[in-house]
Amino acid sequence: MLIWLRWVLCVVCLATVASLWLAGALSTGAALAAGAGSLIFFFWPSSHRRRRTALQYIEMGKQPIGLH
Repeated sequence: MLIWLRWVLCVVCLATVASLWLAGALSTGAALAAGAGSLIFFFWPSSHRRRRTALQYIEMGKQPIGLH
């Protein structure tokens, strides 16, 4: 997942939890647990997919193909 999208999701989640806590819909413990869950999701390592722009090296043989 893109890092900016993770930032946005984390901020939205924290803002939602904060507004629910201020409205009295969440207790302090539940709000802290939900905020901690949001931060854990943000810092969780992303999948290691290969980027399309990454350089790819091709292993070449030691000798040319025609000279056996």
